[in-house]
Amino acid sequence: MRHDKVSRNTAFEDLPEWLTPDETRTYLGLGRSTMYDLIRRNEVPYKKFGRIIRIPRTALQQQEG
Repeated sequence: MRHDKVSRNTAFEDLPEWLTPDETRTYLGLGRSTMYDLIRRNEVPYKKFGRIIRIPRTALQQQEG
């Protein structure tokens, strides 16, 4: 799976352009429930492709900064 490649130590430039919620939460050090709560409350930008949720890498800059 792709999310195995993302860790808290992954350089921002090495992240994929679109991340899964699991990749995003791993990078940010959040729990699964917290990540989906942020998505549900629209506190993290995301796109839905059918039932698939993806978070743009640029959203992580906003969360860190």
